[in-house]
Amino acid sequence: MIKQFSLIFSLLLLIGGFLLVWDSPPESFLRKQVGQVEENPSADSYMTEVVSHRFGKDGGEQYVLRSPKMDFFTHNSELKLREPQLIAKQSQGFDLINLQANSGILTDNGETLLLDGNVMAIVDGSQGTTQLAAANISFLPATNVASTEGRFNLRTPQVTLSGKGLKANLANEVFTIKSKVRAVHEPL
Repeated sequence: MIKQFSLIFSLLLLIGGFLLVWDSPPESFLRKQVGQVEENPSADSYMTEVVSHRFGKDGGEQYVLRSPKMDFFTHNSELKLREPQLIAKQSQGFDLINLQANSGILTDNGETLLLDGNVMAIVDGSQGTTQLAAANISFLPATNVASTEGRFNLRTPQVTLSGKGLKANLANEVFTIKSKVRAVHEPL
């Protein structure tokens, strides 16, 4: 009797397992892909050969932004720029700030420009031309403050500097260097 009961129980268990596997979708037997590359989000709109003028609260021109292509993403309110060039004139009219990079992202309703790839900032001021080069820079056009956490090179008419981590007020040409400073002073 016990042999018959265990045989029937084993047969029911085997049939139940078979039906469970038979009714399951094939995806339940596949391994989940870890580290699967997600698809790049597509832009909601784009523009080509763009020249954009930004004006401050006083009505004066803050900066001119040029790019061969801009992609707008509404879900995070970002404007992705290809080969951006930003030109800002100081209120005195003499100082000129020119920023260029391989790519950029304009966020915070135009208040922050994140530049990436061969970033070059050139400031033509009363003391001469200052050049700042870095892999990436965050720039605030309203205050003309640029910063980077990575390595940079800074060249003024009399000084060549390199280091890691920089906060620069490009309008006043005031630079705060965080670490690994190396400088060469060349008097006139």
